[in-house]
Amino acid sequence: MKYLILLAFIGLFTTSYCQSYIAKSKALEDIDYANNTIQETHVNPFLFISKQKYFVAVQSLKKSIKDSIEIKDFVRLLYKMTALLKDGHTAPHLAQPIFRGELQQEIFFPFSLVIENTSLYVPKTTAEVSGIPKGAPITSINNKNVKELLIDMSKYMGGTKEHSKEMQNKLFSYFLFLSHVSAPFTIIYKDSTGKQHQKLVEKGVKFIDALSVTMPHLKSPYSFRVIDNKLGYFDFRNMSVDMNELDKYLDSCVGLLKDNQIRYLAVDLRKNAGGNSANGDLLLSYLTKDKYLLSGGKDWKISDLYKEQLRKNGDTTNEYLSRQTGTIWHTNTCITHAPLFVNKDIYNGKVFFLTNPFTFSSANMLADGAKQFKLATLVGEETGENCSDFGEAFNFLLPNSRIRMQASSSFEYGADCDKNKFVPVTPNRLVKSTVWDKINEKDIPVEFILNQID
Repeated sequence: MKYLILLAFIGLFTTSYCQSYIAKSKALEDIDYANNTIQETHVNPFLFISKQKYFVAVQSLKKSIKDSIEIKDFVRLLYKMTALLKDGHTAPHLAQPIFRGELQQEIFFPFSLVIENTSLYVPKTTAEVSGIPKGAPITSINNKNVKELLIDMSKYMGGTKEHSKEMQNKLFSYFLFLSHVSAPFTIIYKDSTGKQHQKLVEKGVKFIDALSVTMPHLKSPYSFRVIDNKLGYFDFRNMSVDMNELDKYLDSCVGLLKDNQIRYLAVDLRKNAGGNSANGDLLLSYLTKDKYLLSGGKDWKISDLYKEQLRKNGDTTNEYLSRQTGTIWHTNTCITHAPLFVNKDIYNGKVFFLTNPFTFSSANMLADGAKQFKLATLVGEETGENCSDFGEAFNFLLPNSRIRMQASSSFEYGADCDKNKFVPVTPNRLVKSTVWDKINEKDIPVEFILNQID
């Protein structure tokens, strides 16, 4: 079972800190503490980069620090450091308690933009609310060159190359904040003739509102509607939800599909970065009675830090606690099973799953299992994580800067039980959107499905 805590916010803002800079010696201590903790708790931190190459790069980052470093710059440095591991679960935590005061201010970039390599474009909805022409390329924000900003941001996130790009887009407002770009925003853009124009956006939005523009699951975990009276569309954005509430919602959706004789259903996982994989099993219990599995096994590093987290969360009976610290707990579960939940009302129409590089963690497991056992036809782009990849992330705090970090502790095998399958889940029908599709906000994969059904 994978859990992603990258996007968890509850309970983080219990303490705030006022320091703006940290001395070099203290920053170096924190870097060493982070790396020691990762090596102690991570099941295999150097799977995708050699230990020697990693620490050569870390040494280079250390040398870039002068007598002191601003805290935002230090967070960016830690992003670059952890990204070297190519583990999308291991990184600085998104909601930092040290930024508590600023996160609650209306200083964050309020618009969604389209990133294509090192270019930044204005999509349809943003054009309507900002007054900047649709498709206009933005060249600078607050005198910061966009190309240089995007090149730097491209080094922040681990995981697959495509997932890193997707996270750059989703977290653009936050990465701007870390790059000392906050409201008011002076935006320089070009019109269709190449002429430059300036747009002043005086007011930003709060952190959570900025993120919700690009990651709607933070406020609305799922929704359902019927498109053109023929396609049920379940937008499953977040698996960190109350299981009982989701069960009731799915039951009502299946009832509506049957009552209206809707023979096709699309489950959209393109805004879903994971959560509790058991909610994926709950969804599948409404779609099949056949045997399947989502994970073929797991290697889990036993550490005192993870044991401490389990106890703090009230989980005092977990078998993990009885395992010897420093060992790897291996479970081989490559045995298919019946749905973990029992439902009398099963949807028997054709099911599609929509995926893209933001489909991650438990959502990636769900897509993998659905494809492997032919429970759905996958449409869209490759997912943002390998079929076999890391999980079971946990928090730890750096002692000097008080920056909150997260790291993986387990490695889970894909649904085909091949622990060495280091490729994302590939859709049955690969359907990609062009940059102009994104600017015009056309949902090409959904259009593709609609054209395939009668």
